Amino acid sequence: MSTNTQKLRVLRSRTDHDLLVLVSRELDHGITMTDVMTTRNSPLFAQARRSYETATSILPRISGLSQDDRLRIEAKVKELRARLDQVPVYANVRSFLVSVAS
Repeated sequence: MSTNTQKLRVLRSRTDHDLLVLVSRELDHGITMTDVMTTRNSPLFAQARRSYETATSILPRISGLSQDDRLRIEAKVKELRARLDQVPVYANVRSFLVSVAS
């Protein structure tokens, strides 16, 4: 194996690792956003959806994932997707009676 080929393999391995970290952080960020949002109209919902889209678009480009890493990341993807699907379109609004003293 030539030196250049070895260098490219090392570089690819580092790139895959960095992409894995990026995907994991994006998914964690999205999951965190789903904990604090109230409706799909929230800017936090848009951030969480963007995190999901970013992670799922990068994931297929990571070639050197171990089976454990792939399963862990896919579980996070499914969790975030499920949380996004559970966010209500509108918030529940409760009415309160107002009493006015005259």
